[in-house]
Amino acid sequence: MIDTDSEVIQARIAEVARRIKDLPDSVADEVAFHMTDWLDDLRALSGFYADPKSLTDAQASKLLVHFLIHVPNHLAAASKLYIGMPVSDIFDVGATSEDSG
Repeated sequence: MIDTDSEVIQARIAEVARRIKDLPDSVADEVAFHMTDWLDDLRALSGFYADPKSLTDAQASKLLVHFLIHVPNHLAAASKLYIGMPVSDIFDVGATSEDSG
């Protein structure tokens, strides 16, 4: 299981973004926020991955749905802010569209 101090991680990400990418404080802080706001989701997923039989089907599904709703938009925002790259649908499954197919 991932044991982390969110504040330390967030501060370090912002520090790296300022030093390496020369991002303004407000942008560096936003990147750090987007890269850490979902740490609880990561911890839950990590716990599930460590012991996949530990959750019922309903619990596992709830965990996956919550992760998939919460995390991707944070990663997309961090990607755009930190490296200037928007997300794309490299698997051609309609991932960047609301269309169902």
